[in-house]
Amino acid sequence: MTDILEGHGPLIDPARAVEALQAAWKNPELPEKPFFFSEGAAPLAGGPHDQLVPDGVQNPYWEVVRWMPSTPPVFGTMPEVQMEPMYFAPELSMRLALLGASRQQLCTQYAWSIPSPGDITWMVEQLGGRAVVEVGAGTGYWAWQLEQAGVDVAAYDPLPPGWENRWCSGGPYTTVLVEGAEAAAAHPDRVLLMVWPPHQGEHARHALSVYQGDLLLYAGEGWGGANADDGFYELLDEEWVEVSASPAHVNWWGIRCRLAAYRRQ
Repeated sequence: MTDILEGHGPLIDPARAVEALQAAWKNPELPEKPFFFSEGAAPLAGGPHDQLVPDGVQNPYWEVVRWMPSTPPVFGTMPEVQMEPMYFAPELSMRLALLGASRQQLCTQYAWSIPSPGDITWMVEQLGGRAVVEVGAGTGYWAWQLEQAGVDVAAYDPLPPGWENRWCSGGPYTTVLVEGAEAAAAHPDRVLLMVWPPHQGEHARHALSVYQGDLLLYAGEGWGGANADDGFYELLDEEWVEVSASPAHVNWWGIRCRLAAYRRQ
């Protein structure tokens, strides 16, 4: 019998983090010796690359991210969000980090890849009304975002989130059933979704090998990156072809994550 993951409640208060970041931008208390990325750093909020959460939708992860320091892209076309609020003076940076304005806290509470509002819009377009099976759903955050957009998602993960799980300490934000990569085999009619699978783990390769459907949505780094193993990318190259990629995907600084759609050849 498949178990359902139970919630552990919020670990950070996103509203307080946003409020503190907004106040910091009004009085940034810049460090005496600026970091190499500090010149030109600015929040996404109010800028040309800002993305607004639709009315009636909750995306607390994005609401914090859009107020963190971001800099011109090293990879891709979208600005990159700094992993820590180090644009500000050390004391202020520490206060912001304690409120949750850091990559580590946001990733473990929500998700390791950032789901922007534009990403969700792009995914809905790729799905064309189809349902989704997500394996390795973690906290269920991406599934929750899709559900708010009207998508039917069956989410699975072998490890419950919580204090004992150093990768996923928040959530779950929706129903996540306790099952591994083999869950993909039971849903050939659904589109397979995988977000930031474990580095050098067999999970992503196993899921893709047993999945009998025709469409994959994948958010992660490529060959030699932080996600999956070589076997996964070999299978992806041999049996799948990329058909689209989200133009609105925002990364943490130095991260080369792409959100792309692949169709079986």
